[in-house]
Amino acid sequence: MKILHAIYDDVQNPWCGGGGAYRTLKVNESIARKNPVTVLTGNFPGARNQTLNGVSCIRVGNPSSYLISRITFTLFVPFYLRSLDCDIVIVDCSFFAPCFANLYVKKPVVDIIHHIMGDHSFKLHSWLGVFPSIAEKVFLKLSEHALTSSEAVKQSLEACTTAKHIENIPNGVSQELFQLIPEEQNFILFLGRIDLYMKGLDLLIEAFSRIRNRDVKLKIAGSGKRGDIVKLNNMIRQMGLENRVEYLGKVDREEKFELFRTCLFLVMPSRFEGWGITAVEANAAGKAVLGTNIPGLSEAVIHDKTALLIEPNNVKQLTASLDLLLDHKEMRGELGRQGRTWARQFSWESICDRQYEFYRTVLHNMQVLVR
Repeated sequence: MKILHAIYDDVQNPWCGGGGAYRTLKVNESIARKNPVTVLTGNFPGARNQTLNGVSCIRVGNPSSYLISRITFTLFVPFYLRSLDCDIVIVDCSFFAPCFANLYVKKPVVDIIHHIMGDHSFKLHSWLGVFPSIAEKVFLKLSEHALTSSEAVKQSLEACTTAKHIENIPNGVSQELFQLIPEEQNFILFLGRIDLYMKGLDLLIEAFSRIRNRDVKLKIAGSGKRGDIVKLNNMIRQMGLENRVEYLGKVDREEKFELFRTCLFLVMPSRFEGWGITAVEANAAGKAVLGTNIPGLSEAVIHDKTALLIEPNNVKQLTASLDLLLDHKEMRGELGRQGRTWARQFSWESICDRQYEFYRTVLHNMQVLVR
């Protein structure tokens, strides 16, 4: 089976590099052991077409800026989807760089939908949010075969689409995380895309400025758009937290694992998420998670067993929960131990196999219909 996968995001992309990109990498590397896989990603500075671990990567668009990269990816990717040889097309749906493959691709199309934005698009971009909002509605109307990483998103799709087949397959975690020996150093960790609104980083900085413990540090790791990084650093400076909050930028695999291993706990105050792969990775490393009780993330971890989940947008509750975990080492340890047990079910090997079988089922059913 020849697979052609379109996704703007990429683990090497300095502007994005989120959980969806990491899942794409893991699944496609697994499938490429026996099947030809080509991935179309957005272009970015320093990017080049290459083959990595059997996966052929083609960078689409102009890399001169994040906005231009997004726009040109959207404009150019249809030409690749129509011209490249494949048996099935996979589209990671980005409503900020939509390609609407179902309109013009004659091969079966699987849409991977990590989350539904709804009104969040307007909160992110004011009146400009109308464009991703319309794109989302069109995507959902056109989708015939959809794959999600959370049961909550699957239920939402079943309520608003006429897709023939919707499958929920969660994300996975690296088995190497279970080999880490947990240690506690005096810092709280945030690890993820630097997106102030989606990830709730504005809430985190405000809450951290209010906690009782003035000795503990907050380390923030991840890449993002330049504008968000500037806003983050400005917020840290305005709150007078330069000596207590450290922005690390993008970290490699070894640095990421060491941060998980040595943090007190992971904090993830997101306003919306697809699933929350970072939370499960922290659990796999034996660490507690402080997150928000939102669709997706509430499936990735369990409140009062592997994590503490609070109301989204609630700075007061976030502050109190930070204080609670900082004051109770035994609680952190128990959440981390139970989290490690919970996370063992999320094996990349089984998840990759399930996703490949979903592709096979879609292709087989379409071939039967043609006959």
